[in-house]
Amino acid sequence: MITARELIQKFELEPHPEGGFYKRTFLSDNPSFSSIIFLLVKNNFSAFHKIKSDEQWNWYYGDNIIIHEIDKDGIYHQTKLSDQQKSFHFQHVVKGGNWFASECIGEHGFALCGCTVIPAFNFDDFEMGKQTELLQLFPQHRDIIERLTRLS
Repeated sequence: MITARELIQKFELEPHPEGGFYKRTFLSDNPSFSSIIFLLVKNNFSAFHKIKSDEQWNWYYGDNIIIHEIDKDGIYHQTKLSDQQKSFHFQHVVKGGNWFASECIGEHGFALCGCTVIPAFNFDDFEMGKQTELLQLFPQHRDIIERLTRLS
């Protein structure tokens, strides 16, 4: 099996500010949509953040990906992307404006996926979650917020 290090080198992935590694693979001319390859590694995570647009996640390879979301009403839900027979689930759309984080769970030590944003992703539309602010907004989700945010 290919390793996370080999994937990073093969696809020339760079560290993402939210965690993980990425490379933009497409940006339309108008810019109606964009896509990236995104790699999560074990003992790291994509910290809670939000963007203005919808984002479709597509599972490709490796461990399961768990996407943790808190919607605008403060309701928490999680989605597992996986190729395991008990939980075949390869795609998920995170609604624009939802706070979300992700992590990989499994034996390989990494998960490779693709993310497509419509309209195209722009870092001006990206907001990294601050732990103290998220805890004030959603105190009922203290455990998951503390686990999947970085202290700034």
